[in-house]
Amino acid sequence: MSSAGTKTENRFTQFCLRGLENIYIPSEHVFAASIQLVDGKMVHVRDRDLEFRFTMNTLMGLHRMRMQGAKVFLDIESDYHGMEKQIEEHSNSPLDIAATVWTGRCLGTEVPSQALSSFRHLLNNAPQMRSLGPKALAWSIAACLTGGTDDYRHALELAKLAAQRYIHPVTGLVRQEPFGLRRNWSPFGAQSYMAFAFLFLARETGNDWARNIGLRTARKLVQLQGENGQWAWMYHVPTGRVTDYYPVFSVHQYAYAPFFLLEAIGQGYEEFRKPLVKGFRWILGQNEIGQSMVEPARQIVWRRVIRKSADAKLTKLLRAIGTIYGGVKSGIKKAHDLDIDRQCWGFEMALPLVVFSGMNDFHEILDDKCFS
Repeated sequence: MSSAGTKTENRFTQFCLRGLENIYIPSEHVFAASIQLVDGKMVHVRDRDLEFRFTMNTLMGLHRMRMQGAKVFLDIESDYHGMEKQIEEHSNSPLDIAATVWTGRCLGTEVPSQALSSFRHLLNNAPQMRSLGPKALAWSIAACLTGGTDDYRHALELAKLAAQRYIHPVTGLVRQEPFGLRRNWSPFGAQSYMAFAFLFLARETGNDWARNIGLRTARKLVQLQGENGQWAWMYHVPTGRVTDYYPVFSVHQYAYAPFFLLEAIGQGYEEFRKPLVKGFRWILGQNEIGQSMVEPARQIVWRRVIRKSADAKLTKLLRAIGTIYGGVKSGIKKAHDLDIDRQCWGFEMALPLVVFSGMNDFHEILDDKCFS
C-alpha cells in the first residue's frame, strides 16, 4: 500500500489499535470472529475458520503499525508462527493459503512450509487456478507481489486469468462467479479487492494494461457512489448499475474503498481523493441516518447500517431483479427505515492499519476528534 508524506501515527489508526485489544483472545493468540453488543456488554462470537483468516489480516495491520514506531500489544511473529498448527485445516482454502503467504511475506518472516508448498502447487496448476474466485485471485496476486520479484510472472498470469473470467469488458465491474445464476450480481468486496490487485500490480511492475483495468473499475465504482458517499452493497455487472445499497458496511467506507483509491492516488490520480474523503465521512455521521458509526467509549466502529424491514436472501434477490428488470429505483433510504448493526468483525478494525498506517495526509478525516 502506497502512502503520501512522512511516517506518523494518525488518530484513526491509534483508535483501531486500541479497539483490536478488545477483540484479541490472549489465551489462544487469535482475534475473535466478531464482537457484538449484547444486553449492554461486548461479547466475543467465535468461528474457528474465520478467526484464522482474520488473525492473518490483523497481524499484517499490526506489523504496518509497528513499522511506524507504535507499540503493539502482542508478539506478531510469535502469533503468526503459532497459527502454523492450523495450516493443515486450511490447506484446501486458496484464500486462507494466500492470506498466510501474503502476511508472512509482509512480516518478512519465514512462511510455513506447508502453506508455501500449497501456494506453489496452486501457481503451477492451471486447473486449480481457474477455480479461484475473485477475492482469492486478488489475494494471491498481492502475495505474489510481496517480498520480492520471484513471483511477479505468476502475478501477471493470475491477473490475466482474473480479467478473462471475472471483469466485464464494458462496465469494468467484477463478477462474483464466472457462471450460473450469480454471474451477473456482485458485491462491493469483489470489486474493491480486484481493483486494488490490478493497481498494486501496476505499481510494482509498471504494467499499463493492469493499471488501465484497475482504474476502469475504480472509476466505475466512484461513478456509482451514493449521495452521502455510500459504497453500494450489490451491483449488476452487465448493466453497470447499483441493485441495492443496503446494507452499507462501515469497513467498505474506511478500508475497502481506500485500498484501491489510495493505490490510484499514489500513482498520481488525484481524482480519487474526493470520493475517498466523502466515503470516509459517512462513518463520521455524514450519512442517511445522521449518526456516527464510531463509538469512542467502546473503541469500535459499528459494522453496518441495515434495513429495519425483513431482508432475507429471497427478498434481496427479488429486489435486485425488480431494480434491473422492473423499473424499481435503487436509492438511499430514510433514517426511520434503517438501523445500526452493533457488532464488529475481527478483521474490520485491522484493515485500516494496513491502509492508513504512517500516512501524513487526509488529516481532515484521520485526525477527527472522535478518534481522540
